[in-house]
Amino acid sequence: MKLLRSLRSRALPTSPPPSPSDDELEASPPLECTDLEIQRWNAEWFEYLRQEWDRQLNPYTLYPDKPPLPDSPLDLIHLKLGYGPALALYADREAIEGKRLMEMGCGCGNLGKLIARYAESYLGTDYSTLALKIARLVSPPNCAYVHVADRAGLEPFFGTVDTVIGRYFWIHQNLKLGRWNLEFLELFLKPGGRLYADFYWPNPKVEQGIVFTPDHPLSRAYPSATFRYTPEDVERLIAGRPFRILREEISTEMQRRYVVLERLAEA
Repeated sequence: MKLLRSLRSRALPTSPPPSPSDDELEASPPLECTDLEIQRWNAEWFEYLRQEWDRQLNPYTLYPDKPPLPDSPLDLIHLKLGYGPALALYADREAIEGKRLMEMGCGCGNLGKLIARYAESYLGTDYSTLALKIARLVSPPNCAYVHVADRAGLEPFFGTVDTVIGRYFWIHQNLKLGRWNLEFLELFLKPGGRLYADFYWPNPKVEQGIVFTPDHPLSRAYPSATFRYTPEDVERLIAGRPFRILREEISTEMQRRYVVLERLAEA
């Protein structure tokens, strides 16, 4: 069966990666995002737009359908809203319908402009100022897009989010960056709120690109590399943070370890 893939996961190189000491890519926590990081992500999005400008620039009004959300999160992955690709989103229906949603790594709003029709509201955050400008142009009125380093713009949303959703995001986060992201998302999720994470879990029958362990640093040579998370790695990711694992589910088709986390109340 054909796998659904993200732009950032396509055509990954298969040559051996360089050693970490020669290749480490500097990164910072979301709220401390640097101008250099913004420029780097803007440059990446320029490349994505060169390849798929028509899809990225399509407004939400080109997707008029609103089919019922399926009961199974695995079925939601394949749901289509008329014209366009499947949602490729793993989440429970009750965590979306009428809820306040948030997405980390929202890009040009390709998910927000579709899923927001089911939600009370949707907040998208990203490192790329370019992508966020496009997202604002193509999304419905109940969507808001704020840069990860814009604390003043983000603070009104602190403690208001019911559900953090994501696709093609956690597969590209190593342990260090993943823990930074969790600390960031804690600010937004209500106690009892859910976070849906899509960790990479390679199918041995499928040819792989560059796949690192979560302890490997981010790579300059392979910025779209994926990070393979075991159950133990997920436990390390949330250690000391106010989250607990509600469940996990493996999809060999999507090459994912889907994990549902619950935000705990502060002690």
